[in-house]
Amino acid sequence: MRMDDVTSDRLRVDRLDDVRKLQITFSRLRPGEGTCFVEHVGGRVRVYEVDRFLIEHLLEHLEHREA
Repeated sequence: MRMDDVTSDRLRVDRLDDVRKLQITFSRLRPGEGTCFVEHVGGRVRVYEVDRFLIEHLLEHLEHREA
């Protein structure tokens, strides 16, 4: 699901406390996009398509936290 496709009545934010595992994959075959897998406590899995901007922003944030 891309953020462009989400309307305000469908927007639902997952609580981080309910997340058991989060994984982001990125492939050079599709350089502008990646996939985010979110596994919740209880076993429900949600899959999101994410863009390069989000992945780069997250990496930048993580690098600044380590400094």
